[in-house]
Amino acid sequence: MKKFIPIIMVAIILIGIVAVWITNPIDYQLYNNESISYVRGKVTAVHSQELEPSTDLPGRNVGVQNVTVRLSDKREVTFDNILSSTHSIEVGAGTRVVVKCDEPEGITPGYSIYNYDRSSGILAALVIFIAVICFVGKMKGLYAAVALIVSMFIIGGGLIPAVFNGYSPVAATLVACMAISAVTLILLNGFSPKTGAAIFSTLIGLGASAILYVIVARLLSITGYNLEETETMILITRETGLKIGELLFSGILLASLGAVMDTAMSIASALFEIADAKKDITQKELYTSGMNIGRDMIGTMCQTLVLAFTGGAVASILVMLAYGTSLHRFLSSDFLALEILQALTGSFAVILTVPITAYFCASLHKNNKKSSHR
Repeated sequence: MKKFIPIIMVAIILIGIVAVWITNPIDYQLYNNESISYVRGKVTAVHSQELEPSTDLPGRNVGVQNVTVRLSDKREVTFDNILSSTHSIEVGAGTRVVVKCDEPEGITPGYSIYNYDRSSGILAALVIFIAVICFVGKMKGLYAAVALIVSMFIIGGGLIPAVFNGYSPVAATLVACMAISAVTLILLNGFSPKTGAAIFSTLIGLGASAILYVIVARLLSITGYNLEETETMILITRETGLKIGELLFSGILLASLGAVMDTAMSIASALFEIADAKKDITQKELYTSGMNIGRDMIGTMCQTLVLAFTGGAVASILVMLAYGTSLHRFLSSDFLALEILQALTGSFAVILTVPITAYFCASLHKNNKKSSHR
């Protein structure tokens, strides 16, 4: 029966997500233009083209192509595909594309190529990714793939609809993190005290990071309203009750979860192995071992989080340099404050997870020793 617990747990979570999805449909759109649709299609012919290299962006062509596209509804349409420096979707016969169809009643319809149809490529990449995981990791790899799919389902089917429709982003994210942690760690490591210690430590570490978030956010005068998308989200909140102020911390929690889980599980696994190998080890010695292991992990994990947040900001930094942004303007910008807040909060969650996991595992070992003596 014990081996079926992970499967039962995953099934219960999936049923819960389906219930959230059904009761929280995303039925509000900012702009609902019924005459415009985006349809998949395949280029059947390029009749003519006048293209030349872009002077602004090397490697891109600008100009016009006259093309015929067979749409997914079996219609064939012929139109000019305009290529510019910023929107250069060059096609050939056989290219799969997404066509923007503007078809108002009583007016000649207009067509343009919106983008390449990447759905097949994305699906193929995911299949290859899962195949490699399963090939290298065997059953563990299969469980990892299942955990990843369930995690995406929790976020896309549970968290996003709930937040969009006005539920607290922080509360919804904490529930999602709890579900993702449980699914991932139990599927990968089975139902055991070691897994329980890792799950508990992950959640406590994330919860404790809220303390630093509140402190640093107040020091830097940062709220969810400093996000770039705030202006658009204000329009959404008028209709759905979306709580913009909590979105920033919600995103940080979710982004930090993987590193925190990794830290907690690695320390818990090592300490349980040590305890099994050395039965007479004391609680203090086991805690010290956990802290020593954790100290080696803190540097790389924090580096991982800081680089992850910084890597996505390179383009913004280049733009600010191009505008001649002075040092004090850069240091006072919302952009830098948000990056610092995200990096510090995520790193703080990892750092706190180390002593929490070490202490919790050492306490479990002490209790196990007492039970065995009895």
